Amino acid sequence: MTKARTATVVSFGVITLAFLFAGCGGSSSSASGSTGSGAAASVSGGSAGFGTTVHIPVPATLRRLPLTNQDGRTVSLAAWSGKTVMLVPFLTLCQDICPMTTGNLLAVEQSLNAEHAASSVQIVELSVDPGRDTPHRLAAYAKLTNATWQLVTEPVTELHALAKFFGFYYQKVPEDDPDARDWLTGKPLTYDVDHSDNYFVIDPAGVERVVQDAAPDFHGQLNPKLYRFLDELGREHLKSPPQPDWTPSDALRALSVSVGKPL
Repeated sequence: MTKARTATVVSFGVITLAFLFAGCGGSSSSASGSTGSGAAASVSGGSAGFGTTVHIPVPATLRRLPLTNQDGRTVSLAAWSGKTVMLVPFLTLCQDICPMTTGNLLAVEQSLNAEHAASSVQIVELSVDPGRDTPHRLAAYAKLTNATWQLVTEPVTELHALAKFFGFYYQKVPEDDPDARDWLTGKPLTYDVDHSDNYFVIDPAGVERVVQDAAPDFHGQLNPKLYRFLDELGREHLKSPPQPDWTPSDALRALSVSVGKPL
């Protein structure tokens, strides 16, 4: 689960090489798909620490795709119309990058609460492992990590459609660590999911405004429960994040692009 892999990402007919680490690894190319389904789109700014600013309407069909959250309720991106949405691909059984992503999101949520802006922003972690990430597992992960935002899973066809539009990569691969165990059941893990590190900011009108293709740079004390998720490579990345990277401050700046005020 710690070996680096080079994967070929096919996105909207354009082939992009992305360097990925097994089990939540690596940064994808910033060009990996934010031009979506071919609809009119414009990039309004260059790459910055918080990501790349874009202006890409998300099709209503995608915004209405059914997702299931940790409470077992059916939700959709359209359900949060009127709010800024931060969409973050992840999986609960990640042993590398995702625990640091969750750590950063906890800091982002704390800042939003302090700024009295939490009601205008919805963080959504989207599972790239729908085969294992059931609502029950998502709820257990939320309890374990103190995540209070939306954790969602979805059918494979919906995941594929979202990945194609937003341009993130995921692929089921064999588990290569014979000692890797499921934190919920204690059973050996039989497969892993490689995926690119991303987040996407969607404004209240359903327009994608920021795309980030970088790994989280976590500072401070990682929740011991999250730290226990990390394999050898994950512990290495906790000390020295892959480049490029993003911090909670970067994420707040990205959200500010949509919210319209500093956070």
